[in-house]
Amino acid sequence: MHCASCGFENPAGLKFCGECGRSLTNRCPSCGVENPLPFKFCGECGTALHAAKTPAPAKRNTRQGRITARQVTRSAVPTMLTPSLSAAPDAERRQLTVLFCDLVGSTALSAQLDPEELHDVVRAYQETCTDVIRRYEGHIAQHLGDGLLVYFGYPVAHEDDARRALYAGLGILAALQELNKRVSHPLQVRIGIHTGQVVVGEIGSGAKREVLAIGETPNLAARLQGLAKPDTVVSSAATQRLVQGLFDWRELGLQEVKGLAAPLTVYQVLGASALQSRFEVAVRTGLTPLVGRAQEVGLLVNLWEQAKAGEGQVVLLSGEPGVGKSRLLQVLTERLADEIYAHVECRCSPFYQNTALYPIIEYVQRLLRFTKDDTPQAKLNKLESALESYGFVLLEVVPLLAPLLSLPLPAHYPPPASYPESTETKAKNLGSAGPLDRTASRAAAGVLGGRRFALGRSLHTGVSGPAHRPAAYGLPAGAVDRAAGVSLALAGVGLSDPAHPAPLGPQAGCSDGAARHGWQELTS
Repeated sequence: MHCASCGFENPAGLKFCGECGRSLTNRCPSCGVENPLPFKFCGECGTALHAAKTPAPAKRNTRQGRITARQVTRSAVPTMLTPSLSAAPDAERRQLTVLFCDLVGSTALSAQLDPEELHDVVRAYQETCTDVIRRYEGHIAQHLGDGLLVYFGYPVAHEDDARRALYAGLGILAALQELNKRVSHPLQVRIGIHTGQVVVGEIGSGAKREVLAIGETPNLAARLQGLAKPDTVVSSAATQRLVQGLFDWRELGLQEVKGLAAPLTVYQVLGASALQSRFEVAVRTGLTPLVGRAQEVGLLVNLWEQAKAGEGQVVLLSGEPGVGKSRLLQVLTERLADEIYAHVECRCSPFYQNTALYPIIEYVQRLLRFTKDDTPQAKLNKLESALESYGFVLLEVVPLLAPLLSLPLPAHYPPPASYPESTETKAKNLGSAGPLDRTASRAAAGVLGGRRFALGRSLHTGVSGPAHRPAAYGLPAGAVDRAAGVSLALAGVGLSDPAHPAPLGPQAGCSDGAARHGWQELTS
């Protein structure tokens, strides 16, 4: 029998085609009469015959399109044997700061070391760099042999990605100096950083697919790395403009860069400057007049007058980022320029959220005038000199503060654990007998500024003396958690008797904090 569908000649008596599986009968669905195969309508009742024909089981139409029998068989294979790749995400345009780090002399190193030793060295180098990069929330896009391609701004963007990239570059150099003390062959790196527009998306084919940034920016970062000298960080002018004032630079002039028609201005990053925020940079370059904050400034000045009269005050200034909290503090500082008072400022930083007591450590370092060029011994000498000027016994106090400042403790100092009195108690007593008590006869202003997590940790430490709990500063329950963005605490210890300084908090007979210390909150 001839199949009208595929043309295959089938033996007589069959009901279905052996080639395509189509029915070889042409029975009318209405009256049941058998009609010749070419008939489209029943010769007995006139019913259309093609509408009743069922599709061949080997070929079927689905919403996804036509599927052959071979494809159906293949799709039945377990998914673990035929892994499917997920659909590529849409590419997106972003501004990225790209850091490219490369190991110097890796070819010579591979000739000197056994492959297993080289593997261990390169692994230690990569782990060291990774720890620093994660601290500043960078994303390692690729490990290119002994090189690293790092994105700041993808997948998570920050307002200060350029600053984070530069901190990471300097941090890698510092971390490798410590690593070189433990490896037999010292390691050196070159680092290049550039900021610009890219398109980030998935590229590649088959099982090898990566999410990479496409554009001029990664290429320029790699070229800048090639211009850097060993153990230096170089940056383009595009990145330098974004962090101007926050770092110290050395201009390397115009440099020819392969692939670019015009030379590129290149800068070497020497280190972080003394300025810690863009607001401090703006103060030095000049601020616009303050408008619409007369009420808030007047309230702060009134509270300061109360503090000078002996009524200690605490102010929490909260508001959205950019609303002007730091500017209010700056205006108050300018109003007090002719006053005689002790100014204590502790700064918090998102880069040190896992560093206990960082605001206190940073304040002590500024108080002792540590510089980045000071050796550990020079810093220890400054610490001892300052403690002696306040009448402290060095054998008792240096072992407490040296570990706090990451300074090695000389052998002639006993470890803090050898003292019968607990370290926490001695730290509190140290704070109550420190520089603030020397200013107890005059007003004092304290500022705790920074992010909420760091502020909360610093208030709970107890390093600053008897006033070691939030309540001791006059902060009501939950006040620290309510602080948004940058919080200002202005504390006045009043005009107490120099011979009998009145400590803050419960020691002064006020358990609730609000009885003695007035509480004011300014919310914008």
